[in-house]
Amino acid sequence: MSEGTFLIDCPCCKARIEVDRKTGKVLRHWDKPQVKAGGDPMQEALKKMQAEKARLDSYFNNAGKSLEDKKKELEQKFEEEKKRIEDSGDKSRPESPFDLD
Repeated sequence: MSEGTFLIDCPCCKARIEVDRKTGKVLRHWDKPQVKAGGDPMQEALKKMQAEKARLDSYFNNAGKSLEDKKKELEQKFEEEKKRIEDSGDKSRPESPFDLD
């Protein structure tokens, strides 16, 4: 909500409306929150937060494992290339870009 707008909660339909102060035009409209009959909205919100936390924890744990797998793969490729160079018998140093001048 910016300084040029204000929020109104409709007493009839319980919807929330954002209105421009100068023109009186409706900028945004939020529908009435869906509440299950006999349900506790705080418990529902708590369950949603716990589910989101579990999803994020799972994501970060998998991201760490993914990085470890990638690191192992790169180390294996490095060792394979190092072995290939040793087997070829090439002992010369690679050209330095500074030597090309």
